[in-house]
Amino acid sequence: MNAINFQGWGKWWAKVVALSRRLHMRSAMLFRTVIAIFVAAFSALSCAWEITSRELVDVQFSANDSLIILVSAPGTKSPGISLWQRDADTPTLLCALSSPTSFSFDRKTIIERVAGKPSELRLYDPTTCQMWARVPVDGKVIDADARGKHIAVAIRSGGATESAYELRSYSTTGRVLARAPMGRNIEMGFAPDGRSVVNFDLSDGGALAWRMPTLTRTDLPAWLTVGEATFVPGSSMLKHYVDGTLSVLQWPSGKLIYSTASARSARLRQLSATGRFAVMHAQDDVGEALDRLDFVTAKRTRIAVGSIDHAAISSTGDSVAWALRKNSTVNQVQINVARIDAQGAVITQHALPEASQ
Repeated sequence: MNAINFQGWGKWWAKVVALSRRLHMRSAMLFRTVIAIFVAAFSALSCAWEITSRELVDVQFSANDSLIILVSAPGTKSPGISLWQRDADTPTLLCALSSPTSFSFDRKTIIERVAGKPSELRLYDPTTCQMWARVPVDGKVIDADARGKHIAVAIRSGGATESAYELRSYSTTGRVLARAPMGRNIEMGFAPDGRSVVNFDLSDGGALAWRMPTLTRTDLPAWLTVGEATFVPGSSMLKHYVDGTLSVLQWPSGKLIYSTASARSARLRQLSATGRFAVMHAQDDVGEALDRLDFVTAKRTRIAVGSIDHAAISSTGDSVAWALRKNSTVNQVQINVARIDAQGAVITQHALPEASQ
């Protein structure tokens, strides 16, 4: 049996160890490179943005397809308007607003309701957060909407009696233009053409309308009495449902634009500029769901399933955004944006991680 050459073995082992170390270093460098690429790619697809709020989170596309995100007070640490640019990873806070806020019905103005004696309405540009009007109101503001140079305000000015409720029209300079009595059941907004204000609540004898800015009572179109009609926020058209058919009609003529078969529970959250595409909220076999509907092809693309706070569609119909309530116990909400191709398929989906509310 030959004796082992320990000196030669030692030199050989030293070479093996050195080679192993070099390979290990190269592997480690490769591993770190792969991880860095993965992290960079993941960061491009996900955004870190957390809020704390008990209120709903509203979303709206701007003219250039940026996403406006509105978080309303009270009960939030981060109320205000944020803008999520189309190619950005995270939204940018434009301004903080400390009072309850909402979009106007035409989605072109943010209305902040500031409590006090008197109360005050503040109007903002949603894309810049520039305040362009401040209107003092002597009474409790129940509801308000703004359109162009006019503001419609439902007010409770006294006790809880029926006569204490009234509708007022204001100029954006703060001048009271007209007053009219109204019932206590109020859910109002400007009609799509901006010429009248409609109380959508049917509890006080059906839908009522007042001509702006004089607040003289005006009749609604007769075709509204057939089936169910609902104004669609941000659109000059409205949804009409009768006998299993969901239609998009022009206001105030009632001219048919598009129609398709649909369940009665379908709710059009928003329409594209032409009315061809809609983001539709409905109940089906899976529960609450959000679809993008193409009225021309009748194709429905499933966008999301779950509890939807708000949803929006871009003017061209190729982008959909929605606020998804992830957990009803801790009120987690996730803001999502999906891009859709010409065939109606989702091609990209971008999400802001859960926002604790």
